[in-house]
Amino acid sequence: MSVDHKVSEISTSRPRLRRDVRTHYQEYRGKPSYIIEDTSKGKFFHVGFPEHQFIQSFDGYTTISEALARNAATQGEEALTEAQGEQMLRWLIDSDLLESDTSSQGERRREQWMRQKDKQQKNPIAKVMFFKVPLGCPDRLLTRLEPLLGWIFAIPGLLLWLGLVIYTIFQLAPEWDTFVSASGQVIAPDNWIRVIAIYAVLKVLHEFGHGLATKRFGGPVPEWGVQLLAFVTPLAFVDASASWKLSSKWRRITVSAAGMYVEIAIACVCVLGWLNTDPGVLNTSLHSAVIAATFVTLLFNANPLMRFDGYYILLDFLGIPNLGTKGQQFLKWFGKVFILGMEDLTMPAAARQHPIAVPLYGILAALWKIVIWIGIMVIVSLLFKGAGLVLAIASVLVMLGTSLYKFLKFLFKVGTGPKLSRALPRLGILILTLLCVFTFVRINPTGKAVAVVEYSNREILRAGVRGQVVEVKVREGQDVKKGDLLVDLRNPDEEIEHDKIEIELGTARIRARSYYQNDDLPAYQAELETIEGLEQKLAESRAYLAALQVTAPADGVVVGRLFDSLPGQWVEVGDEILSVIPDHEKELLISFRQDDIDSLADQVGRRIRVLLRGRSKPIEGEIERIESRATRALPHEVMAAPNGGPLALRASSDPLAEREQEIARGGGGYDSDLDYFSILGEQSQARELARARFAGRARILSDSEDPLLEGEWGFVRFANAEKERLGKWLFNEISGYIREKIEQAKAAAAA
Repeated sequence: MSVDHKVSEISTSRPRLRRDVRTHYQEYRGKPSYIIEDTSKGKFFHVGFPEHQFIQSFDGYTTISEALARNAATQGEEALTEAQGEQMLRWLIDSDLLESDTSSQGERRREQWMRQKDKQQKNPIAKVMFFKVPLGCPDRLLTRLEPLLGWIFAIPGLLLWLGLVIYTIFQLAPEWDTFVSASGQVIAPDNWIRVIAIYAVLKVLHEFGHGLATKRFGGPVPEWGVQLLAFVTPLAFVDASASWKLSSKWRRITVSAAGMYVEIAIACVCVLGWLNTDPGVLNTSLHSAVIAATFVTLLFNANPLMRFDGYYILLDFLGIPNLGTKGQQFLKWFGKVFILGMEDLTMPAAARQHPIAVPLYGILAALWKIVIWIGIMVIVSLLFKGAGLVLAIASVLVMLGTSLYKFLKFLFKVGTGPKLSRALPRLGILILTLLCVFTFVRINPTGKAVAVVEYSNREILRAGVRGQVVEVKVREGQDVKKGDLLVDLRNPDEEIEHDKIEIELGTARIRARSYYQNDDLPAYQAELETIEGLEQKLAESRAYLAALQVTAPADGVVVGRLFDSLPGQWVEVGDEILSVIPDHEKELLISFRQDDIDSLADQVGRRIRVLLRGRSKPIEGEIERIESRATRALPHEVMAAPNGGPLALRASSDPLAEREQEIARGGGGYDSDLDYFSILGEQSQARELARARFAGRARILSDSEDPLLEGEWGFVRFANAEKERLGKWLFNEISGYIREKIEQAKAAAAA
């Protein structure tokens, strides 16, 4: 038969389905359907029961008219119309599923390979961004391993997996805060290579799980390999498409979830290892493996908006095959009808059949694709110390240029394109609307300031010596008087040293008396000097031991963030223990972005509104001071992202500068605008803000009906801050980012 779409008598043609095409029965939403497998290309197509019955008539002897008549006799109301039959025939021709007299199966495989090669050459940016390295056929290896490991996808393996997950959750629960607080180590610069290596190993095991599950249910696994995303992120891949022909929905879901199933099991083992190892390289590596196998896997593999595992699981649960393609078809139809004015087009059948799922998925998937693309471009721009910006800009220009070329080609296509008399006015209105939005819409870009409620006057009690907390003599919220004993510390080593000095002093005095009685004056004078030195040491030791008793510096109320965990804890010199609040006055500690400091320079003395989380009404305040320099020190622990706050942290490669440490501790001899900046303790000293921020103080003018609690936080709105046009703000943000990366690249080249 001819593959020309312009045949004059298509109804009299006698097509033949290729001999190497296989069909597999499945059920979707309780209705019969079929998967068409193109064995020479490794492709699969989903069709309904009427379409399958129509296709099966293509034996080289039956005409299209006879096939349609047979379909009408057997399918009743669901039979294909003549137009649908013609459309189905053309789809079969375009998909190369019909027999050709001029091509064998080997030739078809070679043609498919040549088409793929030509496609890659036409899209060099995609080839660079998603560099793919095939590693051969793993089918023989998986065939050998399936009898040994395939049981993990059976009931015994599932029960063992559930038991491991539950046991790990109970073990991790008491250490959850410690685990979260240590997460900043994952993004430390000196840990990146190790994290990438761990991630690569996890992805190999992830894909191995897919392949093993496919093999267990009888499907072949013809290929696997490695794909590099933006040169740095390794992504393993395995061809588990044979699972699509499995008749059982639950088996298909098992294959789709197999990779995540394996990674979660590995994460549980790593959690148990992390709990039973001391801090060090191994402990940090196990922690990184847990993050990569859970958070990253859930963000990407389990995300149904990307065509990974979660997408195919969603398809089987909803019973809507090719949901992503159908969503794209709906968006194209919507754009053609409502933007280009092609009102004669009918809505795609899938969107009519699923009027909520298909349009909603199409919109969400398109938005997510934009977010992911922007994220990839940001990652690429950071490569090679900022020099990757050239590649990122080239990728954006190629993408925009290609999309614009395709759009204009379709717009001015003669015959099947839109009518210009309808399309151009609508496009003009759309462009004019966007220009008006960018020109006239004003935004307040200073809305990212964060405020936390703090006591305005507090006395922070820090450990003056190293010791172990033996007993806390007071309760949180208790009123105390100046001089009252609050915390009793103990240092056994210092107590032993004190007793040793007393014994040495007593012995020295006895020796001195003996020398005096024997008239040995030189020895007596030397021993007096020894006694003087021991007495000085004893005085210092007694002062040290006296400092182990922490007393109240003033009358007030005792508060503390780690009150219940103090007994038995060792504290170092300078560690915060408790605080005494002389009065109950509160104020707002505010953290500003560096980009906002210019517009906020004249905000001192002006009013602000703060909407605290969990409260329906905002409170008002008045800015009293703004710190004169930025710092990476964390203002308050509730602002940290690991604790549920909005500020991202990173591991500190170098200790904070002395000035920043003093600011973080509230001054200490410096004339700082801030009276207090809380400190998180030993672990948080290894963390810092991802970007430096300014800080300030504000007086609370209006309280809410419920008393404000220390540690409540929310976002600040500056009513008097200057607003910017949306277009100007976007231009400044993008151009500033590009200039920053160019300067980084120049600095790196000069070094």
